[in-house]
Amino acid sequence: MFLLVYIVLDAVILAWFFLAPLMASSGNRLFFGLAMLAYNQGYLVSNCHQMFQRSLIFAGFEMPFCARDTGIYVGCLVGAALPLAGLKLPRRLASVWVCGLLMVPLAVDGVSQTILDMRESSNLLRVATGLLFGFGMVYVFSARIVERSREMVDVRSEAAKALRLGVLTVAVLFAVGYYVGGGYVTLREAVSESGMNPSFVTYASKRSLETVRYDPYLSSYDDSVLDEMVAYGSRGNGVWVVYEGPMGHAGKDVFFRGDGTFRLVSDVNSS
Repeated sequence: MFLLVYIVLDAVILAWFFLAPLMASSGNRLFFGLAMLAYNQGYLVSNCHQMFQRSLIFAGFEMPFCARDTGIYVGCLVGAALPLAGLKLPRRLASVWVCGLLMVPLAVDGVSQTILDMRESSNLLRVATGLLFGFGMVYVFSARIVERSREMVDVRSEAAKALRLGVLTVAVLFAVGYYVGGGYVTLREAVSESGMNPSFVTYASKRSLETVRYDPYLSSYDDSVLDEMVAYGSRGNGVWVVYEGPMGHAGKDVFFRGDGTFRLVSDVNSS
């Protein structure tokens, strides 16, 4: 039952976070609220820094958590679900030692990038090492649980209970999302108020601003406008950032706080 609940909740979180970029541009209060809930509170799921430079772009918008965490959650889901689906690795490959080795690349990639400051990783590598880490962390336990309990329980009955919990979780998210959706400036409103024809729009949650301010390993990893955003204040609900022109090059950058106030933070003509 624990394994089934874990799989259902992991699947709900992944679906919610993968759909958040699509819902962020929606004018529907419920969908928009679910997106804002993901960006502003979703970090509680994984304590993610939420820096959009280190996040995957999906449907033209960044994910609510970073590329590495995305890989970890997908890897965990695959590692937990494979044994239940009857797909098993050879016993030697399913050992604790092998699964432990799958977690090493993430540690090497993360330590060399963040703590030792030797290099800058890529989102592709972050996803790959995250997938290996998540799979290695979960698979061996899932395989053992399934091996020892499959004949002892009615899997379908237990799965039905786990699905009911999943439905309840989704219902709670919908209710909170609808409530949250009325308290934020929408992406469309921000773009309209800016009077710009943006090439790119992103959202920086309060969490990502605080990360830049307080994390010594990330404080230098930002774009030209992020320092201004942090200096302006991260006490609000987060900010929309509207770019006119290529990111990191010539163009205007406008950001909107959740309460609707905005500020033009740069208008540069040099590359």
